[in-house]
Amino acid sequence: MPEEGAVMMDTEPGDCEPVQLQPFIHQVGGHTSMLRFNDDTLCKPLIEREQVFYQAIPCSLKQFTPQYRGVIEVQLHEDSEGYITLIGYPPESGKVTRNTSPASSESDTDTVSPVLNTKHRHDRPTDPYSVRLLRSGSLEVSTQTEKVFHMNDPKSGKHDKTEGINPWSLKCHKRQLSKMRRITQGAGSFTSKFILLENIAAQCDYPCILDLKMGTRQHGDDVPEAKKQSHIKKCEQSTSSVLGVRICGMQVYQANTQKYICHNKYYGRSLSVEGFKQALCQFLHNGHTLRTELVHEIVKRLQDLHQSVTEQDTFRFYSSSLLIMYDGVVGNGNTASTSRHGQSHSAGERELEHEDSDSNTSCVSEGDQPSNMVYLRGGQIPNVDVKMIDFAHSTHSGFQGDKTVHKGPDEGYLLGLANLIKMFNEIVDRPLPL
Repeated sequence: MPEEGAVMMDTEPGDCEPVQLQPFIHQVGGHTSMLRFNDDTLCKPLIEREQVFYQAIPCSLKQFTPQYRGVIEVQLHEDSEGYITLIGYPPESGKVTRNTSPASSESDTDTVSPVLNTKHRHDRPTDPYSVRLLRSGSLEVSTQTEKVFHMNDPKSGKHDKTEGINPWSLKCHKRQLSKMRRITQGAGSFTSKFILLENIAAQCDYPCILDLKMGTRQHGDDVPEAKKQSHIKKCEQSTSSVLGVRICGMQVYQANTQKYICHNKYYGRSLSVEGFKQALCQFLHNGHTLRTELVHEIVKRLQDLHQSVTEQDTFRFYSSSLLIMYDGVVGNGNTASTSRHGQSHSAGERELEHEDSDSNTSCVSEGDQPSNMVYLRGGQIPNVDVKMIDFAHSTHSGFQGDKTVHKGPDEGYLLGLANLIKMFNEIVDRPLPL
């Protein structure tokens, strides 16, 4: 029997089959592995606080967060040849069970049914890539894509070059597999729960992604003292303390070389304020030119988010990240007949498959639309999106029985947004030389 407060959703017969989960090739930051469930849905390890937060996100912030799409169970599978993979098991009996919060809207439950269509499973022969862990602890990557990712790691001093997948994604995936294998070896068998989230990169052919750690404070209210001091030190020694934002991951497609340039969190921590400005310029540079036509859309989204966060009394988004994303191929924007979410697969998605506001709008009507739906006033605009992610340490009045209640909006987060808006505008006015 489902738990009290759960909602049962029908799915098509035969859709709820096991899915071999592969790492999300465009993961640029974070410490847990993001896995690809299907073409437009990702999954990550379930943290209860984060799950509840997604279910109860205020209406005005929904357009700035990936759609929450339920929960699956994940098991580690080791075959006779010693290859280790992760398998996702959607709920049985053709039903999807979702826990709901009294503060969540009806629209939260409307997106689950179409998501759990697993007809495009990762075990099909035409998959563009496959990543498996060996008993020895090494990763085997098989890919048919020509996408190449280059990353200089300031911490190790090494230059990583991978085909078909961001090096940071590989690092996180290996850590996740190794962790689950250790638990499985100790317990005999182990099932972990993962949450399903909208893959906002599915709208882009060549996703250029900037992952930003937001705010002047990164530790939650209940973290141990040692971890608290570690977070404080990282903020003091980076742009977080001055700007309210630091880079924790980035990839940008270079049209001249047809390769991605990637940076990780260690690069972001090493930047001065001027270095941060330079990094924003690099994020907008495609190898040929500085794409200043993107700035208007980025700034508009950041301004709208700033207004929404200002309205969230007592909310704190500690240790959360902000993704800024655009399509790396010039001309891949939106026309008046399509949304950013896209009802048909883009050219990049096909390639990856085969080689790799109206303030009165209700929660229900807003949730019925893709979270990044944009209506155009004419012509084509750049394919740009801004999304908040990672809410494991977020809080607000009445959330999960938290004892500490803050007053007013999250000023540290607002400082970061204000500086981003200022710096992106400065790129148009006074672009820095690369």
